[in-house]
Amino acid sequence: MCGNPIREFIPDHLYHELNAKGFLNERAIRDYYLKKRFIELRSEYTPRKIFSLLQEEFPYICEDTIRKIIYTRNGIDAFIDFYSSAQRDDKSLGKEKTLLSV
Repeated sequence: MCGNPIREFIPDHLYHELNAKGFLNERAIRDYYLKKRFIELRSEYTPRKIFSLLQEEFPYICEDTIRKIIYTRNGIDAFIDFYSSAQRDDKSLGKEKTLLSV
């Protein structure tokens, strides 16, 4: 995970500024990124392969922990579900929308 993993919500310069000042929860952002990547890759790979790919990207996290992060429901999941459904709706309408513009 390099750069701004929450680019769809805040621009790069703001992400880097907030991160430098310690205002971002790195663990929550990492978990969001893992869940988002899992959703993106699940049409191409099996879950087992996705866990392996994510573990290569985050070698300090074992596959079992990645699996727990992906399958544990929390507040992030509701947000991902909302954002994913909003994107599907936009694509079906042929429009692009952003949830937050700065």
